[in-house]
Amino acid sequence: MSTDLHVELADGTRIGYADVGDPDGPPVVYFHGNPGSRLEVDLASFRRAAERLGIRLLAPDRPGIGLSSFRSFALREYPQLIGCFADALGLERFVVIGLSGGGKYACACAWGLPDRVSHVALVSSTCSRDLPGAKATWNREARLFYPLADRAPWLFRTVVAKVARDTRRDATSLLSTLEKLGPTDREILGREEFRQEFSRSLAEAFRQGGPGVALDFTLQARAWNVPLNQIQVPIQIWHGEDDRLVFPQASRILAEALPRATTHFVPEAGHLMFADHASDILQSVL
Repeated sequence: MSTDLHVELADGTRIGYADVGDPDGPPVVYFHGNPGSRLEVDLASFRRAAERLGIRLLAPDRPGIGLSSFRSFALREYPQLIGCFADALGLERFVVIGLSGGGKYACACAWGLPDRVSHVALVSSTCSRDLPGAKATWNREARLFYPLADRAPWLFRTVVAKVARDTRRDATSLLSTLEKLGPTDREILGREEFRQEFSRSLAEAFRQGGPGVALDFTLQARAWNVPLNQIQVPIQIWHGEDDRLVFPQASRILAEALPRATTHFVPEAGHLMFADHASDILQSVL
């Protein structure tokens, strides 16, 4: 098992991915946060949980991130890309998990690949801006950057390019922006192993500079244009009640929009709640 794999799709698109856990176990495709990369599954909590539960955990880098070649795409097109990725790996049916900004990709695949996606877990997920009350879930940074990413993506790309340069030099510079989070998240960030592995994933997100991360944010800033009320795949929604990066109300709004959602709101947990609850999250979709 490795975190530095890649496949070439029929159209020439290169998809980098990590493959950890039990190679013979049920497959779970993990969509990383933003900024993030395939290396999120190498965080001790996910890797150890996958090994303990006998799960094969696969994490593709999105286009322009990590080892994946850049290509522009709309959110509704992402299921086709993941379908081709699954075909290349010989996966028939699989679970999908979306962390934070990865939640929209998990929902898109549940809608676009209903015969292949068996279950979904959304963890600390954002929600589509066109849902009632969605903008009230944006923190101060989101209120600043989402309109810029939506209305002036060319200008937003220059902002992300600077972040990319700074992060490639020192990934902890980006981690420092997270230290305004709640006490549980600060405690998790203070764990040396977690901090090192998380920093490595953040740096990998900017391996190619900023285009992939900028596109990720642009898609998040816009309406998802995925008919959530048509999704019939069972969805487990996990959110920490003390999440100060993506407010838990975002998951409550998503739960209202999704016909088969089950919610798990964890007291005194923050945005990084997966660090302490990876096993619970994975077990909920097995």
